[in-house]
Amino acid sequence: MAARLDKLSERDFPWYVRLVFAYQKRKYGQVLSPMWAWGRQPAIMFVFLLLIGRFKRLTSPAPLLRTLMSVRISQINHCDFCVDFNAHNFLAAHGAHEKIDFIDRWQEHPEVFSEEERAALAYAEAVTLNDDAGTARAMPELKRFFKDDAIVAITAWVGVQNLSSKFNDALGIPMHGFCRVPPCSPSE
Repeated sequence: MAARLDKLSERDFPWYVRLVFAYQKRKYGQVLSPMWAWGRQPAIMFVFLLLIGRFKRLTSPAPLLRTLMSVRISQINHCDFCVDFNAHNFLAAHGAHEKIDFIDRWQEHPEVFSEEERAALAYAEAVTLNDDAGTARAMPELKRFFKDDAIVAITAWVGVQNLSSKFNDALGIPMHGFCRVPPCSPSE
C-alpha cells in the first residue's frame, strides 16, 4: 500500500482492477505496492501496463540493458520499490550479481560493464538528471552502439522508468524485499 495515500481494500476497486490484483497475487504472491496507487486511476493504470508490456516485446533496448538502466534510474530517483523489483528481475533472468552490486558506481568498474552498457547508463543518467550537457556528451558514444530508432526506444524507456520511479517515490511506495540493493551510493 502507498504510504502517503489512505488505505483501500480490494473491494474498493473495480472488478477489472481486481483482475490485475489477482494476476499479481498468482505471479508474485501479493499485489505489488504500486498497483494500490495505479488502481485508483484504472484507465491510466492500463495504459501504463500496456506501455510496459510493449517494451517487453522490443528487441532494443535488450532486456538486460533495459533492466540495468531501470535499476540505475531508480537509484537516482530514490525509488526503493523500483530498485528492489528491477534488481530482482535482473538477477532472476541473468544471475550476474556483480553488475547489480556495482550499478551505482558503474563508471569506476569498466571491467564489469561492457562499453555498450556504459554508453547506455551514461545516457540514462544524463536524461534522468535533466543534464543537457551530459546528454549531448553521451550521445556520440550511444551512437557507436545503437541506430537512431534504437536510441528513440532507449530514450522512451528512460522516460517510462522515470515516470514509474518518480510516481512511486512521490507516493511513498515501499519496497517488497525481493532483492536488497542499496537505493543509491552515499555520494548522491
